[in-house]
Amino acid sequence: MTWLCAVAWLILALGASTAQADEAPRSDSEEAPTPRPWDAALGFVTSYAPEYAGSSRWRLGVRPGGWVRWGRVSIASRSAFVSRSAEPVSGGGLRFDLSPNERLRIGLGLRHDSGRQESDSNDLRGLGDVRATVRVRIGASYPLESGWRLGSAVSIDALGRGGGTVGDVNIGRGFPLGPSTSGSVGATLSFGNRRHMRAFYGVSQEQSARSGYEVYEPDEGARDISVSAGLRHALSRQWFAFGGISAARLVGPAAASPFVREPTSWAISAGLAYRF
Repeated sequence: MTWLCAVAWLILALGASTAQADEAPRSDSEEAPTPRPWDAALGFVTSYAPEYAGSSRWRLGVRPGGWVRWGRVSIASRSAFVSRSAEPVSGGGLRFDLSPNERLRIGLGLRHDSGRQESDSNDLRGLGDVRATVRVRIGASYPLESGWRLGSAVSIDALGRGGGTVGDVNIGRGFPLGPSTSGSVGATLSFGNRRHMRAFYGVSQEQSARSGYEVYEPDEGARDISVSAGLRHALSRQWFAFGGISAARLVGPAAASPFVREPTSWAISAGLAYRF
């Protein structure tokens, strides 16, 4: 995981040289209008996704969601609720924008990790629960050519509940499809340390005795590769609809877990929200 942290800080360093130019004072005639200090959105999202990572069964769910921003601080249930499509947010949770300029984007966040419940699927019986926790996440992204952004992030279990550390390297871009419609695409390669891999994909001797699965103690390594595409459409000044589709492939130690039924999975989601 050390090299993953280095990637995040490398992105940080790449943008440091541009900070002075981006923050140069403007003349009075070049002053941009002061943006509103806060934004908010509220709505719901429905999703169809696997019961757990590696499951061969899917389930349909509907949840409320929203997003609130005040200055450089924001909180979101998931990134799709961000009412400004250009907002550099990945996932949900409480986020502090530490970006030194518009090109280099840096965020420090706290987010709830619900872990995994044995009751989520019949295939998890005997494995027990992976306890919920709070994660501290730091991420950075920097623009490449043609609108693409390269990013990296590291997330740690702040409460020490056995969730371990995960990280990723990602690339993505957004693009307009019309005056009221925009799209986005992205790809992510994620990693987990030994504690994370054993919590979510391992089988201890005690779990083996209860579940019937063979003992499996994975080491750290790559966890999955995923690709995604999203669509966003403004229905009016306040209302907007969004949707997305993603596909993921478990790799390495995760894919070899005895209770992984299907290493390749996909998920779809759609929602509606009102911006304030």
